[in-house]
Amino acid sequence: MITNRFSRKIVTVTLALAFLGTSVQAAESNVFSDVKKGAWYEDTLEWGLSKNMIKGYTDGTFKPNNTVTEAEFLTMLLRAYEPNLLSSAGQHWSEAYYKRAKELNYPVKSYTDLATRDDVVLRKQVAELISSTEGVNFNGNNAIHYLLAFGLAEGTDPNEVSIKSFNGDKKLTRAEALQFVKNFAEYGIGGLLPRPTTASDPNELPPLQL
Repeated sequence: MITNRFSRKIVTVTLALAFLGTSVQAAESNVFSDVKKGAWYEDTLEWGLSKNMIKGYTDGTFKPNNTVTEAEFLTMLLRAYEPNLLSSAGQHWSEAYYKRAKELNYPVKSYTDLATRDDVVLRKQVAELISSTEGVNFNGNNAIHYLLAFGLAEGTDPNEVSIKSFNGDKKLTRAEALQFVKNFAEYGIGGLLPRPTTASDPNELPPLQL
């Protein structure tokens, strides 16, 4: 129920987010060569670096516009509150995260099909995943509405808070993924709640603050 939102308990967590793949820690200057001064994600990137949560590539870049797979984002999301999740030797690296997602009834394309884990995740899928962690079951635009209404997202247009400006069908980038996780850590309900098996009532969603 959405009432979970109004009785949340704020907890202190240590995020263990990492962008997976061949990468190295950022230089001591905390500057990536492809990050321009004044970029919209600059403060978010500094936040991620301060938490030792992000890595750059071996060439000293961050590649903020590179896309993120479903497995990568699911891993980031779950590690925010359960950093000790690890797959066993011989398993796919993301197996532990999909097993946990199944236990919590979180929406992914498949709990068992390895191929779908490498699909690029869309922003609307991210909305469904993040809203699920707060103990609600919303899909598509209703999930987006939930994130916007509770300050877990602002959309892609700073001058417009709307379903349209969220761009749900847009592929998620590394910079966006980090922003979502930052929002989740700072403004989320404070843990990972199971997603109900039945759909939540969209009539309970508060209006968007335009």
